[in-house]
Amino acid sequence: MDPHNRVVIITGASAGIGAAAARAFAGAGARVVLAARSGEVLERLAATLPGAPVVIPTDVGDPAQCRALIAGAAAACGRVDILINNAGVGLAGPVAELDMGDLERAMAVDLLGPLHLAQAVIPLMRRQGRGQIINVSSVLAAQPLPYLGGYAAAKAALERASEAMRMELRGTGVAVSVLRPGTTRTEFNQRRLGQGSERRRTTSSGVSPERVAMALLRVARREPRLAYVTLGDRLALLVARIAPGIVEAALARAIVWEAVLAYGDQVASQQQELPDHREQAAEDGLATAPFVERLPEAAAEPEGPGDRPEPCQGGQHGGVDNL
Repeated sequence: MDPHNRVVIITGASAGIGAAAARAFAGAGARVVLAARSGEVLERLAATLPGAPVVIPTDVGDPAQCRALIAGAAAACGRVDILINNAGVGLAGPVAELDMGDLERAMAVDLLGPLHLAQAVIPLMRRQGRGQIINVSSVLAAQPLPYLGGYAAAKAALERASEAMRMELRGTGVAVSVLRPGTTRTEFNQRRLGQGSERRRTTSSGVSPERVAMALLRVARREPRLAYVTLGDRLALLVARIAPGIVEAALARAIVWEAVLAYGDQVASQQQELPDHREQAAEDGLATAPFVERLPEAAAEPEGPGDRPEPCQGGQHGGVDNL
């Protein structure tokens, strides 16, 4: 769908991919509806955009606010043509030790939020006879990394729901697309939920939010089932499908967890010894470093830094990277 003269809702629009997407779609002639928790940040962004943007502060983890966002956009603009479910919250930690409160919050934002928004907008799009839902997922939905299983599970569930919706809406004029970004240069990982962090032998500089925004524009225009930002992301997942055992072994060696434990006023860091995965990789016949670089910790985007609690320190939970 050509975004020119279309009404486009973008969640998580106050920073990162969301803000870049707002600029890209507004520049392409769309009327954008900006949704995030911080209305003040959104107003500053809206002041820089053409086309009479609409600001609707929204926490997508709240079902009532999701319904209010769709109703408010329809009331202000008369229709909703494209919904971009971009807001997200990261979650890190060993699956066996994940805090259930953190996991439930991540699921509320990364999975249930997009579903609440889809349920609210689909009847409107059906009446219009046309519409598109773009769910921003992650390469981790197809190949998780150690210690990012909770986030990967939410994104994988979002993809399965997207596939079912696509079949259910066949013939209605409503398209459902999924974009799988890889590593993106934003503050997403600094604002995620969970205590501690993973340590990697190799890292990737990632792509800019603007590059992901251009990929979203292509998805809007072409309406693919599934799209990637880079060829490297696609090839990394192909390797994982061809040799899953080798890839999993390589990732297990390349990434370790550093838990942060609080004892009164002191903080201790538990670290495992990190083996040199390159030597073992030679024995396995696979160079793992490029693959690890291609599999990021997060994809969908947070808002601005003033929008959420500070990252957890000393056992305190924080870092809601959404809306």
